[in-house]
Amino acid sequence: MKLSEIETGSPEALAPILLAAIQRLGQLGRNGAVALASLAEEGDADVEEAAEWIVDVAAGKLRE
Repeated sequence: MKLSEIETGSPEALAPILLAAIQRLGQLGRNGAVALASLAEEGDADVEEAAEWIVDVAAGKLRE
């Protein structure tokens, strides 16, 4: 998937890419978090909602 395709990507297409990116950021630790934070605008409702969903996923919730 190209970066330009993210806007129209389906959940099934985006999920593996997001998982790989989150795992890599986790491996990078604070440096990864700081790089991400530098891109996210404070108060961005979409980022805040996504973060809440990611917390649920990390806690093992949402498994069908």
